[in-house]
Amino acid sequence: MDAIECLKTRRSVRRFKDEKVKSEDLRTLLECALLAPSGSNKQPWEFFIVQDKEKLERLSEVCTYGKFIKDGSCCIIVTGDDSKSTHVVEDCSAATENILLAAHDLGYGGCWVAGWNRNYETDVMSVAGIKNKNKNRNKDLKLVSLIALGVPEEDLTRMKKRSFEDAVHFV
Repeated sequence: MDAIECLKTRRSVRRFKDEKVKSEDLRTLLECALLAPSGSNKQPWEFFIVQDKEKLERLSEVCTYGKFIKDGSCCIIVTGDDSKSTHVVEDCSAATENILLAAHDLGYGGCWVAGWNRNYETDVMSVAGIKNKNKNRNKDLKLVSLIALGVPEEDLTRMKKRSFEDAVHFV
């Protein structure tokens, strides 16, 4: 699939088949995330992959609007090191979109769940065992997003989007 077709046909998927994302495909998705642009090339992102069903269930309980996380094959937690960059949210959002587009290209579905400045950040970090500071790590990781990922169960018919004329303004 070419890039334009991928952009035009990708959509959020919240219902998944009971099938695993292949480990080599998961690696490809994360390699694509690492290729995202970042301010001053700081690359402040760190990714945590949750595949354990009990942890996926717990994440779906703590995340507002993320009840479907439990049904995915995995959840990619996207964090950014606030001590590394002042553009963490932008940089990690670009990486999140790269994951979603690459997943679509490989035949998977995913849905972005907001994480930035959410009241469930501490719970998400706890469920995933993400610690900011310990003897091996001196980082200030902030939750940016979660991506529920899996083989889509639902029809990927494109949902209605705003028209070009309604959303685009030449000034």
